[in-house]
Amino acid sequence: MIKQNPFSLYDFLGYFVPGALIIYLYLIVDYIKTNCGTFKISEFLASTSDLKPEQFLFFVIISYAVGHLINFISSITVEKYANWKYDYPSKYLLGFEKNKYWTKGIGNLWRILFPILLFPTTIFYLILGDIFKFKNFYARKIDQFLIEVIKQKGKTLLKKLSKKDVNKIREFDFFRIFAHYTFEHSKNHQFKMVNYVSLYGFLRVLCLITTIAFWFVSYLMIFTKFLELNIWTLILIGFINYTFFMAFMKFYRRYTLEGLMLIAINEEI
Repeated sequence: MIKQNPFSLYDFLGYFVPGALIIYLYLIVDYIKTNCGTFKISEFLASTSDLKPEQFLFFVIISYAVGHLINFISSITVEKYANWKYDYPSKYLLGFEKNKYWTKGIGNLWRILFPILLFPTTIFYLILGDIFKFKNFYARKIDQFLIEVIKQKGKTLLKKLSKKDVNKIREFDFFRIFAHYTFEHSKNHQFKMVNYVSLYGFLRVLCLITTIAFWFVSYLMIFTKFLELNIWTLILIGFINYTFFMAFMKFYRRYTLEGLMLIAINEEI
């Protein structure tokens, strides 16, 4: 069993760093307003580098608190959108037929709003993910042999734990059970699984933060006289945003694949 630290890797990557980034984004906005629309990174860094010990402690606490908020928002926006778009990794890895985006009806307001709110992710998905097939790097199924082994052993495990008919495994939230089972019975793999969760959580938050940056830069270009920005700035931010999204999906997939493979190699099932 891995030891529980009071401040884990996930706390640092998932909460503190994102919170600190959001605070720095706010400071950048305030700096731009104070300097009449101009921004010099050297002067900005000099103005924020002289922190007293009590100020640093306050910065850490606020960063951690804000990080919790931004992490939660990313889980109900970026991750939710990804699951609607591609289905859960446990299901597309096993080759289950994907639910269409509008399966639950176009009346679902959030399914209309999310592609707009996450516009840089959406537009770059259409260009790079769909047309140029970048989605094959992070949303492809595993080979048929592994699919059959995992399904067979997965059904055996579910039958041990429940008397319900589990032949239609597609209808169950089966990976939640698989993840807890493998984490409890595969001590040597716990650290790797925790790392994957930390990484995909961190990258998911970065995707949301770059989305916020995209909309903020768009605001500056349209409604202010910040002439140093142009359309190429937006394209660069959008590309970085989609890169973070792909990286999030990659480690989201790896975490799920790790859990499924631990089911496949478990000789007790």
